Amino acid sequence: MRRLFWTAGVGFTGFLIGGIGWLYTGSFVGLIWGASIGWGFGSIFSQTHASKRVIAYWAGTLALVGPFFSLIIGAPYTSLFHEAAVAAIGALVGMLMGFLVGALQFWVARRRHHSSDSETAVGT
Repeated sequence: MRRLFWTAGVGFTGFLIGGIGWLYTGSFVGLIWGASIGWGFGSIFSQTHASKRVIAYWAGTLALVGPFFSLIIGAPYTSLFHEAAVAAIGALVGMLMGFLVGALQFWVARRRHHSSDSETAVGT
């Protein structure tokens, strides 16, 4: 259920942001883009067990978020190629950051899971 709320909420936000820039086409692209990010965050936050999938979810989600921030923060673009290159670099940086965050979350979750198993084994 969380995944559905994340997908709908971030998808609607993408719809609004895309519509501001490019009207109908931007609204459609923003909806798909935002819903993909929302699905990623929903998948991350709805996990209850330590799974290696969380690394892929973080990497994919932040790879989708990266171009947005790289294009907003970036300098004036001289050409469409320059804009695409900045977006690609933003996606790569987002993916690498997502990999690190996902690996850290996986490591902490596994460590917490193993420590709770050892506490119950000691208590019996």
